[in-house]
Amino acid sequence: MAYKIRQTAEAVSTGGSLISDAKLKQLYTTMLQCRLLTERARRAHSRNGSASLYAASKGQEAVATGCAIDLRPEDSIASHESIASRVVCGMVKGVPLHAAVAELYASGLPSTAIDAQLSAATGLALANKREKNTAVVVAFTGKAVTARDAWHETLAISARRSLPIIFVVENNSRVNSAGRRSGWEDFTQKAQSYGLPGITVDGNDVVAVYRVAHESLERVRQGDGPVLIEARTYRQADDPLTHMEEYLAAKKLFHARWKNRLVEEFSRKLDTAAKAARKMQRPQRNARALP
Repeated sequence: MAYKIRQTAEAVSTGGSLISDAKLKQLYTTMLQCRLLTERARRAHSRNGSASLYAASKGQEAVATGCAIDLRPEDSIASHESIASRVVCGMVKGVPLHAAVAELYASGLPSTAIDAQLSAATGLALANKREKNTAVVVAFTGKAVTARDAWHETLAISARRSLPIIFVVENNSRVNSAGRRSGWEDFTQKAQSYGLPGITVDGNDVVAVYRVAHESLERVRQGDGPVLIEARTYRQADDPLTHMEEYLAAKKLFHARWKNRLVEEFSRKLDTAAKAARKMQRPQRNARALP
Protein backbone atom coordinates (compact mmCIF):
# COMPACT_ATOMS: atom_id res chain seq x y z
CA MET A 1 0.00 0.00 0.00
CA ALA A 2 1.51 3.30 -1.05
CA TYR A 3 2.20 5.94 1.52
CA LYS A 4 1.87 9.17 -0.42
CA ILE A 5 1.85 12.61 1.14
CA ARG A 6 2.36 15.85 -0.69
CA GLN A 7 3.10 18.73 1.65
CA THR A 8 2.80 22.37 0.78
CA ALA A 9 3.15 25.61 2.68
CA GLU A 10 4.62 25.00 6.12
CA ALA A 11 5.64 21.35 6.27
CA VAL A 12 4.29 19.16 9.02
CA SER A 13 6.92 16.50 9.59
CA THR A 14 6.00 12.92 10.33
CA GLY A 15 9.42 12.49 11.84
CA GLY A 16 9.84 9.10 10.22
CA SER A 17 8.39 7.47 13.31
CA LEU A 18 7.02 3.96 13.01
CA ILE A 19 3.46 3.08 13.88
CA SER A 20 3.21 0.16 16.27
CA ASP A 21 1.62 -3.10 15.19
CA ALA A 22 -1.05 -2.60 17.86
CA LYS A 23 -1.97 0.81 16.44
CA LEU A 24 -2.09 -0.56 12.89
CA LYS A 25 -4.50 -3.27 13.98
CA GLN A 26 -6.54 -0.70 15.92
CA LEU A 27 -6.83 1.44 12.78
CA TYR A 28 -8.11 -1.50 10.76
CA THR A 29 -10.48 -2.68 13.49
CA THR A 30 -11.97 0.79 13.81
CA MET A 31 -12.47 1.15 10.05
CA LEU A 32 -14.18 -2.23 9.96
CA GLN A 33 -16.51 -1.23 12.79
CA CYS A 34 -17.39 1.98 10.96
CA ARG A 35 -18.24 -0.02 7.84
CA LEU A 36 -20.42 -2.46 9.79
CA LEU A 37 -22.24 0.37 11.56
CA THR A 38 -23.17 2.25 8.40
CA GLU A 39 -24.02 -0.96 6.53
CA ARG A 40 -26.49 -1.82 9.29
CA ALA A 41 -28.00 1.67 9.02
CA ARG A 42 -28.22 1.41 5.23
CA ARG A 43 -30.20 -1.81 5.47
CA ALA A 44 -32.50 -0.33 8.08
CA HIS A 45 -33.26 2.67 5.88
CA SER A 46 -33.60 0.72 2.64
CA ARG A 47 -37.38 1.16 2.57
CA ASN A 48 -37.66 4.86 3.35
CA GLY A 49 -35.51 6.21 0.53
CA SER A 50 -32.63 7.45 2.71
CA ALA A 51 -30.35 4.43 2.34
CA SER A 52 -28.18 6.35 -0.12
CA LEU A 53 -27.12 8.68 2.68
CA TYR A 54 -25.48 5.75 4.41
CA ALA A 55 -24.24 3.95 1.31
CA ALA A 56 -22.39 7.13 0.36
CA SER A 57 -20.29 6.89 3.52
CA LYS A 58 -18.67 3.70 2.26
CA GLY A 59 -15.01 4.48 1.65
CA GLN A 60 -14.87 7.35 4.13
CA GLU A 61 -13.65 5.12 6.95
CA ALA A 62 -9.95 5.89 6.49
CA VAL A 63 -10.47 9.64 6.79
CA ALA A 64 -12.73 9.43 9.84
CA THR A 65 -10.55 6.81 11.57
CA GLY A 66 -7.18 8.36 10.83
CA CYS A 67 -8.22 11.84 11.92
CA ALA A 68 -10.34 11.01 14.97
CA ILE A 69 -8.78 7.93 16.56
CA ASP A 70 -6.26 9.89 18.68
CA LEU A 71 -8.64 12.63 19.80
CA ARG A 72 -9.01 13.19 23.52
CA PRO A 73 -12.28 13.50 25.47
CA GLU A 74 -11.89 17.28 25.62
CA ASP A 75 -11.48 17.58 21.84
CA SER A 76 -14.47 18.32 19.62
CA ILE A 77 -15.66 17.19 16.19
CA ALA A 78 -17.64 19.35 13.80
CA SER A 79 -18.93 17.46 10.78
CA HIS A 80 -20.70 19.28 7.98
CA GLU A 81 -21.26 16.16 5.91
CA SER A 82 -24.05 13.58 6.21
CA ILE A 83 -25.52 12.13 9.39
CA ALA A 84 -23.55 8.96 8.73
CA SER A 85 -20.29 10.88 8.50
CA ARG A 86 -20.95 12.74 11.73
CA VAL A 87 -21.91 9.61 13.65
CA VAL A 88 -18.96 7.61 12.34
CA CYS A 89 -16.53 10.33 13.38
CA GLY A 90 -18.17 10.51 16.78
CA MET A 91 -17.97 6.75 17.28
CA VAL A 92 -14.26 6.77 16.41
CA LYS A 93 -13.72 9.49 19.01
CA GLY A 94 -15.54 7.48 21.65
CA VAL A 95 -19.28 8.19 21.52
CA PRO A 96 -21.05 5.19 23.13
CA LEU A 97 -22.19 2.70 20.53
CA HIS A 98 -25.82 2.73 21.66
CA ALA A 99 -25.91 6.51 21.20
CA ALA A 100 -24.36 6.25 17.74
CA VAL A 101 -26.87 3.59 16.72
CA ALA A 102 -29.78 5.62 18.09
CA GLU A 103 -28.77 8.65 16.04
CA LEU A 104 -28.23 6.67 12.85
CA TYR A 105 -31.62 4.98 13.05
CA ALA A 106 -33.65 7.94 14.30
CA SER A 107 -35.96 9.66 11.85
CA GLY A 108 -36.59 13.37 11.52
CA LEU A 109 -33.27 14.42 12.98
CA PRO A 110 -32.99 18.20 13.27
CA SER A 111 -30.42 19.73 10.97
CA THR A 112 -28.31 22.76 11.72
CA ALA A 113 -27.43 25.28 9.04
CA ILE A 114 -23.91 24.74 7.74
CA ASP A 115 -22.95 28.37 8.27
CA ALA A 116 -24.05 28.12 11.89
CA GLN A 117 -22.02 24.94 12.37
CA LEU A 118 -18.92 26.60 10.96
CA SER A 119 -19.45 29.56 13.26
CA ALA A 120 -19.90 27.25 16.25
CA ALA A 121 -16.69 25.38 15.42
CA THR A 122 -14.76 28.65 15.24
CA GLY A 123 -16.29 29.87 18.48
CA LEU A 124 -15.37 26.68 20.30
CA ALA A 125 -11.79 26.85 19.04
CA LEU A 126 -11.59 30.48 20.16
CA ALA A 127 -12.88 29.52 23.62
CA ASN A 128 -10.26 26.79 23.88
CA LYS A 129 -7.53 29.26 23.03
CA ARG A 130 -8.75 31.80 25.56
CA GLU A 131 -8.79 29.12 28.25
CA LYS A 132 -5.23 28.18 27.22
CA ASN A 133 -6.00 24.48 27.17
CA THR A 134 -4.82 21.92 24.62
CA ALA A 135 -8.25 20.99 23.27
CA VAL A 136 -8.59 20.83 19.48
CA VAL A 137 -11.57 21.16 17.16
CA VAL A 138 -11.55 18.95 14.05
CA ALA A 139 -13.92 20.17 11.34
CA PHE A 140 -14.81 17.65 8.62
CA THR A 141 -16.25 18.97 5.36
CA GLY A 142 -16.92 17.77 1.86
CA LYS A 143 -16.00 19.67 -1.28
CA ALA A 144 -19.46 21.25 -1.57
CA VAL A 145 -19.07 23.09 1.73
CA THR A 146 -15.84 24.71 0.60
CA ALA A 147 -17.76 26.72 -1.99
CA ARG A 148 -19.55 28.63 0.74
CA ASP A 149 -18.40 32.09 1.82
CA ALA A 150 -18.73 31.01 5.45
CA TRP A 151 -16.08 28.32 4.96
CA HIS A 152 -13.58 30.83 3.57
CA GLU A 153 -14.38 33.25 6.38
CA THR A 154 -13.79 30.48 8.90
CA LEU A 155 -10.35 29.71 7.43
CA ALA A 156 -9.41 33.39 7.41
CA ILE A 157 -10.49 33.94 11.02
CA SER A 158 -8.80 30.75 12.22
CA ALA A 159 -5.51 31.69 10.57
CA ARG A 160 -5.62 35.29 11.73
CA ARG A 161 -6.29 34.31 15.35
CA SER A 162 -4.13 31.15 15.23
CA LEU A 163 -6.99 29.00 16.49
CA PRO A 164 -6.58 25.34 17.56
CA ILE A 165 -8.60 23.82 14.74
CA ILE A 166 -7.91 21.25 12.03
CA PHE A 167 -9.90 21.41 8.81
CA VAL A 168 -10.34 18.06 7.06
CA VAL A 169 -11.63 18.33 3.49
CA GLU A 170 -12.66 15.10 1.82
CA ASN A 171 -12.02 15.77 -1.85
CA ASN A 172 -13.71 13.06 -3.91
CA SER A 173 -12.87 12.46 -7.54
CA ARG A 174 -14.52 10.65 -10.42
CA VAL A 175 -13.32 8.75 -13.46
CA ASN A 176 -13.52 10.47 -16.84
CA SER A 177 -13.99 8.85 -20.25
CA ALA A 178 -10.26 8.19 -20.50
CA GLY A 179 -10.28 6.23 -17.23
CA ARG A 180 -8.48 8.98 -15.34
CA ARG A 181 -9.55 10.60 -12.13
CA SER A 182 -10.93 14.09 -12.38
CA GLY A 183 -12.91 16.57 -10.33
CA TRP A 184 -10.19 17.35 -7.80
CA GLU A 185 -9.41 20.83 -6.61
CA ASP A 186 -6.23 21.81 -4.81
CA PHE A 187 -7.39 22.92 -1.40
CA THR A 188 -3.84 23.26 -0.11
CA GLN A 189 -3.51 26.35 -2.32
CA LYS A 190 -6.64 27.77 -0.73
CA ALA A 191 -5.11 27.11 2.69
CA GLN A 192 -1.91 28.89 1.72
CA SER A 193 -3.85 31.94 0.61
CA TYR A 194 -5.12 32.31 4.18
CA GLY A 195 -1.78 31.53 5.80
CA LEU A 196 -2.55 27.94 6.85
CA PRO A 197 -0.26 24.98 6.25
CA GLY A 198 -2.00 22.62 3.86
CA ILE A 199 -1.31 18.90 3.48
CA THR A 200 -2.64 16.64 0.74
CA VAL A 201 -2.94 12.97 1.65
CA ASP A 202 -4.32 9.80 0.07
CA GLY A 203 -7.70 9.59 1.77
CA ASN A 204 -8.00 5.86 1.05
CA ASP A 205 -4.77 5.12 2.94
CA VAL A 206 -5.52 5.10 6.66
CA VAL A 207 -1.82 4.88 7.56
CA ALA A 208 -1.08 8.05 5.60
CA VAL A 209 -4.11 9.84 7.03
CA TYR A 210 -3.23 8.80 10.57
CA ARG A 211 0.36 10.02 10.38
CA VAL A 212 -0.65 13.38 8.95
CA ALA A 213 -3.44 13.80 11.50
CA HIS A 214 -1.19 12.75 14.39
CA GLU A 215 1.47 15.30 13.51
CA SER A 216 -1.13 17.98 12.85
CA LEU A 217 -2.69 17.39 16.26
CA GLU A 218 0.68 17.80 17.93
CA ARG A 219 1.29 21.03 16.04
CA VAL A 220 -2.09 22.50 16.93
CA ARG A 221 -1.86 21.46 20.59
CA GLN A 222 1.45 23.29 20.85
CA GLY A 223 -0.29 26.51 19.86
CA ASP A 224 1.05 26.78 16.31
CA GLY A 225 -2.32 27.51 14.76
CA PRO A 226 -4.71 25.72 12.40
CA VAL A 227 -3.96 23.12 9.73
CA LEU A 228 -5.89 22.03 6.65
CA ILE A 229 -5.76 18.37 5.61
CA GLU A 230 -6.99 17.60 2.12
CA ALA A 231 -7.88 13.90 1.89
CA ARG A 232 -8.18 12.88 -1.75
CA THR A 233 -10.42 9.86 -2.11
CA TYR A 234 -11.95 7.68 -4.73
CA ARG A 235 -14.32 5.58 -2.70
CA GLN A 236 -15.87 3.29 -5.29
CA ALA A 237 -12.59 1.98 -6.70
CA ASP A 238 -10.12 2.19 -3.84
CA ASP A 239 -11.58 0.50 -0.77
CA PRO A 240 -9.53 1.57 2.28
CA LEU A 241 -10.37 -1.67 4.07
CA THR A 242 -8.96 -3.76 1.24
CA HIS A 243 -5.83 -1.62 1.12
CA MET A 244 -5.29 -1.99 4.84
CA GLU A 245 -5.85 -5.74 4.73
CA GLU A 246 -3.14 -6.04 2.07
CA TYR A 247 -0.82 -3.82 4.10
CA LEU A 248 -1.34 -5.83 7.29
CA ALA A 249 -0.98 -9.12 5.42
CA ALA A 250 2.40 -7.99 4.11
CA LYS A 251 3.43 -7.40 7.72
CA LYS A 252 1.94 -10.77 8.76
CA LEU A 253 -0.65 -9.01 10.91
CA PHE A 254 -3.80 -10.02 9.06
CA HIS A 255 -5.72 -13.26 8.72
CA ALA A 256 -9.26 -13.88 7.51
CA ARG A 257 -10.10 -15.70 10.77
CA TRP A 258 -9.20 -12.56 12.73
CA LYS A 259 -11.44 -10.42 10.53
CA ASN A 260 -14.32 -12.87 10.87
CA ARG A 261 -13.96 -12.80 14.63
CA LEU A 262 -13.98 -9.00 14.64
CA VAL A 263 -17.12 -8.97 12.50
CA GLU A 264 -18.91 -11.45 14.77
CA GLU A 265 -17.96 -9.64 17.97
CA PHE A 266 -18.94 -6.19 16.74
CA SER A 267 -22.15 -7.46 15.16
CA ARG A 268 -23.20 -8.77 18.57
CA LYS A 269 -22.43 -5.36 20.07
CA LEU A 270 -24.53 -3.74 17.37
CA ASP A 271 -27.43 -6.02 18.23
CA THR A 272 -27.17 -5.03 21.88
CA ALA A 273 -26.84 -1.35 21.00
CA ALA A 274 -29.89 -1.53 18.73
CA LYS A 275 -31.97 -2.94 21.58
CA ALA A 276 -30.78 -0.14 23.88
CA ALA A 277 -31.50 2.45 21.21
CA ARG A 278 -34.99 1.04 20.73
CA LYS A 279 -35.73 1.65 24.41
CA MET A 280 -34.47 5.22 24.10
CA GLN A 281 -36.76 6.04 21.19
CA ARG A 282 -40.11 7.60 21.89
CA PRO A 283 -43.10 5.76 20.47
CA GLN A 284 -43.92 7.13 17.02
CA ARG A 285 -46.78 6.40 14.70
CA ASN A 286 -45.65 3.97 12.02
CA ALA A 287 -42.21 3.91 13.59
CA ARG A 288 -39.71 1.66 11.90
CA ALA A 289 -38.32 -1.01 14.21
CA LEU A 290 -34.59 -1.26 14.65
CA PRO A 291 -33.08 -4.43 13.22
